Amino acid sequence: MYRHESETVEFKLRIDRQRKIARTLAAFANGQGGTLVVGVRDNGAVAGCRAEEEAYMVEGAAHRFTQPEVAFDVRAERWDGKEVLVVRIPPSERVPHTACEEEEDRWTVYVRRGAANFRANRVLIEELKLRHHGAPRATVDHLALLGFITASDDWTASKLARTSGQPIRTVEDGLAVLLHWNLIQALPAEKGWIYRLA
Repeated sequence: MYRHESETVEFKLRIDRQRKIARTLAAFANGQGGTLVVGVRDNGAVAGCRAEEEAYMVEGAAHRFTQPEVAFDVRAERWDGKEVLVVRIPPSERVPHTACEEEEDRWTVYVRRGAANFRANRVLIEELKLRHHGAPRATVDHLALLGFITASDDWTASKLARTSGQPIRTVEDGLAVLLHWNLIQALPAEKGWIYRLA
């Protein structure tokens, strides 16, 4: 039994909107996988749920609002004497998965950081693709980018492009390779993503 939310665990009291839960399904599938538990409050308190009804909502979310459709296993369990629904989403080989936005019919790639889902930018999408197409070796240009990123600074792709004099697409491709090799990390910020040494 899980006690708190994390990069691989999310609690939901109930599923009210399928499009919203599709983001979590896609984010888990795009990452290291994860477990969604329905019938548990954000603080970890078990409230219980009608597992069969919630399973129907999860199935609809995956089928209607993720592309390619996210695979998962689902089962009802008893936690603290109450029924909850446990949904396990394995890491996918069909990345990147997208989820349909609630406000508009736009499909967006989501990734998980901490206990939240975030829209992926081009760097993160390219890194997802590298997982299954094979990453190129780090080039001199990639390593030059690494030289700009220091442990004490937060860098955006545009700041790196200005500082290095490289085109933004070249910088984004380089950041994707550096992420793939775990040399840097991508962190969500107020306005986009920042990059730091891993």
